[in-house]
Amino acid sequence: MRKVTVAEFISLDGVVEAPDTWHFPYLNDEMMAAIGEGAAASDTMLIGRVTYDSFAGAFADLPDDDPTGAMMNRPRKVVVSRSVSTLAWRNSELLKGDVVAAVRALKKKRGGNIMTVGSISLVRTLLRAGLVDELDLLVHPIVVGRGQRLFEDEGPQIPLELVECTVLKTGVTRQVYRPA
Repeated sequence: MRKVTVAEFISLDGVVEAPDTWHFPYLNDEMMAAIGEGAAASDTMLIGRVTYDSFAGAFADLPDDDPTGAMMNRPRKVVVSRSVSTLAWRNSELLKGDVVAAVRALKKKRGGNIMTVGSISLVRTLLRAGLVDELDLLVHPIVVGRGQRLFEDEGPQIPLELVECTVLKTGVTRQVYRPA
């Protein structure tokens, strides 16, 4: 069965919203290598519409010989949305019907890992349904103070096991968790 990995940039106080306002000072080759490692193990990106729009605008026109372009354009993109009917970014398709049932079915199909980035509403749905097999968090040494957090108030209790923790030169830690 395929594995669903949630990969997020997250602040020390749990904020995942608007990383473009606090993440970039920590971005370097070492972090790009960590991001690329997770992306290389995945052949499918499962994302919500807002993340799709942001990523398509930033990456769709990058050439395949650009490392970031190759990483973002290569995987199949499965987009969860109730408001769009067509997708212009190559390798993109809409997930139709019940999200939980569709992701369960997607996990059973042949292929590599399924990576979810951004897409906080979708991630929370997957967490509540027990469909997340791994959390790959790049925890930034900054308190953002406000914004949407990864884990919702009154969300499910999810016992986790830390399977990897790496400290990057910028002070960011890569923490990989799996359900205990």
